[in-house]
Amino acid sequence: MKLDESKLQQYEYEGYTTVDGLISPAEAAAVRNRLMELMEGGHDWPDLHFQVLDPGKFRNKKGGFVPVGVQRPARQEAVFREIADHDNLQTAMSQLLAGPVKRFTDQALIKHREIDGHSFYHQDSYYWKIEPGRGCNSWIALDEVGVDASALGILPGTHRDWTLTTHERYYDEPNYYAARTAEAFSRWRIPTDGVDLSGEVVLPMQPGDAAFFSNYTWHRSEVNGSGEHKTAYAIAYQLR
Repeated sequence: MKLDESKLQQYEYEGYTTVDGLISPAEAAAVRNRLMELMEGGHDWPDLHFQVLDPGKFRNKKGGFVPVGVQRPARQEAVFREIADHDNLQTAMSQLLAGPVKRFTDQALIKHREIDGHSFYHQDSYYWKIEPGRGCNSWIALDEVGVDASALGILPGTHRDWTLTTHERYYDEPNYYAARTAEAFSRWRIPTDGVDLSGEVVLPMQPGDAAFFSNYTWHRSEVNGSGEHKTAYAIAYQLR
């Protein structure tokens, strides 16, 4: 896979770009199907891999947790590793970061059809502390996504001065819980009164399409008002 020069320039100047059909629809469906099995308790994974809905209110058909986030699934099963280490993904990352790359982390995302799953603008390096220009995240759609249906939102150009904006701690509503401890956990966001949405770009995508953005680019995801589960696979790389 060779990215057009326009894609490389968009990533450099706007902090993001998109690639249609990074993986095939069949590859996307395989990961999505496995996520649905995980959501219904079809696994023997350690609890440390899962962020879940309030276990006091939400249970799957087997009486277990309902995952909304699956941390580092590539460590557990080949169906995830095949995407996390996909040739197209590695090739695109090496072009965007202009050098040899290695996988940093991965996370599968499930926006439950009964939960809006609103998220807020943030920068990944506020969590990961990867140095400016050395990291890139990919967000691969496993379902069709769009406005009010879990699409990724980007504020172009917010990476340009390579500054980490002050974030504030917040709790999701409803709260997400760590399956390992059954305790609600907090996340970080850029204060909403400091976000100008006038330049926002929302990225509708089909299964297998991918968005790439720097670890300093402000991004969020849309609510899920579709009435269907929406899933994505986020995989981060960095320069070696």
